[in-house]
Amino acid sequence: MQSKFIFYYSAMKGGKTTRIFQKIHDLEENGQNVILIKPSKDKKGQNNIINRVGEKRKVDILLGEKDNILSEENIDKIWYCDHIIVDEAQFLEPYQVENLWEINKRTNIPVTCFGLKSNFQGNLFPGTSRLIALADEVIELDSNSICICGAPAKFNARKVNGEFTMMGEEIEIDGDKNNIEYVPLCGSCYFKYVYSKGKKVHAKNQSSE
Repeated sequence: MQSKFIFYYSAMKGGKTTRIFQKIHDLEENGQNVILIKPSKDKKGQNNIINRVGEKRKVDILLGEKDNILSEENIDKIWYCDHIIVDEAQFLEPYQVENLWEINKRTNIPVTCFGLKSNFQGNLFPGTSRLIALADEVIELDSNSICICGAPAKFNARKVNGEFTMMGEEIEIDGDKNNIEYVPLCGSCYFKYVYSKGKKVHAKNQSSE
């Protein structure tokens, strides 16, 4: 039976990394050899994954944006593993997603990716877009990510100096700069506090040109 290439996603603070710890525990308890991969764009924890309760695990492959998963060094690590797990998969480059898909289809090694669906502007990350296109299953996690209004969160909003914004680079990790933080929001609150405000700012800038 063909093993699957699966992408799990949720909004921020949805418990994705905690689920990774649980999955690794379950696999290793059954004698499985797990390879853990994380894109280096995620600066939190450096070469570790860390969840909100402080659990920590060192990754087997810290993947730079120009690193080829199919390199000899990485393949030597992957070849004899039983399962590949990727954290923060939205930060993968599209060709790296294709590398993982190729590994899954050529070797029948299961690949399970966890990440965000959309960025703070409400757009798909390039890596996420490729994951959605190639994955055998795309599954929204039943997460504990809650909006400020109490509803389940679906979007990831950015605050700068306490104000919601749609401006800035796609990837700016909270913690890199003290004035940046991310907040999970439901669709209604994202529209009210982020999207509508962003449209007004854009219209104002257009009128002043």
